[in-house]
Amino acid sequence: MSRSMSIVEHKVQQAHFFLERIANSDFDIFAAQCYFDAFVSSARSITFSMQSVISEVSGFANWYEDKQAMLKEDSISRFFNKYRTLSTHIGDTVLRSGEASKDGSGSRMMKYYFLPIQDLADVPEQDVLSVCMLYFKKLLGIVFDLFITFRCQLDDRWYYTEENFVSMGKTIEDAEEELGFTRGWTNVGAAYPESERWAALRRTQTVGCQLNDLFLRYLGKQVAGPDF
Repeated sequence: MSRSMSIVEHKVQQAHFFLERIANSDFDIFAAQCYFDAFVSSARSITFSMQSVISEVSGFANWYEDKQAMLKEDSISRFFNKYRTLSTHIGDTVLRSGEASKDGSGSRMMKYYFLPIQDLADVPEQDVLSVCMLYFKKLLGIVFDLFITFRCQLDDRWYYTEENFVSMGKTIEDAEEELGFTRGWTNVGAAYPESERWAALRRTQTVGCQLNDLFLRYLGKQVAGPDF
């Protein structure tokens, strides 16, 4: 790939940053409106960045076509798509209402809600944070499936496996050279089998998926590597 998967990871982390800011807006509706617009822009950019980064990978086009169809059928995804256009080209907002209440400990809390406007009459009835959370989880699920489906292309732990290099007609010496080392750098003798050489490369030269904390928090699962 000509672009790094870290671009997509950054957009996911950025959307999550603004999602948490919505949750912590308290009684400042202007702050909630600003963070909501920022969340929508970042969240909608996740699929755009996926296309720019992974479009050249074999099989991605068919995989993404199925995901696009799923998003088009989802009412919340359609809402966010319409709102991003509205926010960008017109500048109006649908986050216009709030309701104060108390939580179980008696502390005051604020929930914000959408109200229909001239350019967007169909808005979700749930509170803003809940709707944003649902949308974020849906997008996060797509990114998770992306990592699982194309793990050898997107996760460097899986890229640097014997099976993947054999499929490309390459050897561990080619992997060493790719990483900037002398060919045979990990070959320290017969007592150190090739499987250990691959494991050593992964252990010292790879970072793996940078979204596992979010996958675990919101989806209850992680992208595992070949060694665990």
